[in-house]
Amino acid sequence: MKKYLALISVSWTFLACQTAETKQEPKEPKVKVVSESRTLEPLAYDLQHPVQTFKMPASLREISGLTYVKPGQLAAINDEEGDLYFIDSGTGKVTERRMWGSKGDYEDLTYHEGKFYVLRSDGRLFVFTLDQTYQAGGFLSDRKTSIQTLNLGLPDKNELEGLCFDSKTKNFFIAAKETKREGVDKDTRYVYFYDPLKKESRRGLVLRKRSFESVGFQGKEAKFNPSAIAVHPITQQVYILAASGQKLLVLDRKGGNFIHVEKLDPKALEQPEGLCFSPDGTLYISSEGKKGPGVIQLFPWKDKR
Repeated sequence: MKKYLALISVSWTFLACQTAETKQEPKEPKVKVVSESRTLEPLAYDLQHPVQTFKMPASLREISGLTYVKPGQLAAINDEEGDLYFIDSGTGKVTERRMWGSKGDYEDLTYHEGKFYVLRSDGRLFVFTLDQTYQAGGFLSDRKTSIQTLNLGLPDKNELEGLCFDSKTKNFFIAAKETKREGVDKDTRYVYFYDPLKKESRRGLVLRKRSFESVGFQGKEAKFNPSAIAVHPITQQVYILAASGQKLLVLDRKGGNFIHVEKLDPKALEQPEGLCFSPDGTLYISSEGKKGPGVIQLFPWKDKR
């Protein structure tokens, strides 16, 4: 297996599976061709049999982001409103709804060290604490709050959908559903790394349609448009969800190589948009509803280490 270093300031490297960039911009680390084994490992989750399926209320029919907050609590957003929903991870019940912003195309969120980070599809990242929100139906009155807004400054024009924080590199991972970049195939998908301390972003991971074809997916089935991303808290493997194509992809941290790819049940998860883990490895996947309500499914981790 050939592997080439493709990133700087990171102790491990993500590479494109099967092939990589042939045209590089000045000062950007080169990414070379990668040839790897196509023997995939079994997944440590039974995605066809969730132990719990929680139906969401009408306000979360378009649930578009999901994050772990603390034991017994998840948080979610919907696609169009600046609202934050707290959800009991044991019952699936919405326990509180908080308001923080105006309407917008919000795609994902993550919680890290007391702050919520919400990703808008155009590359804006909104940062706030719980005390900067207010209860639905309330008002701010004399309280002065300032929601921080970060421009991620990504190198390409993207429609962004996935966000998570990686505790190992201290970077945010941002997954693009679509990317418009001159000289790049329309089926190429990027995951970017954003360093909040340096306020710098870079291309970190490249996904190509031909990689999915090489593991047995053909035609439209090989399509992969990321909708969520998360890092497993124990194995540190990277999980990427796709609403279009309805698949879950697992990558290693050494070369960005495929570990597992699985087709999801389109009847159970009509439009999977959210992904997160609890510290014990429990996996949560949320899906927007089309014919039915939005849902969150729970999958226990089958430790195979």
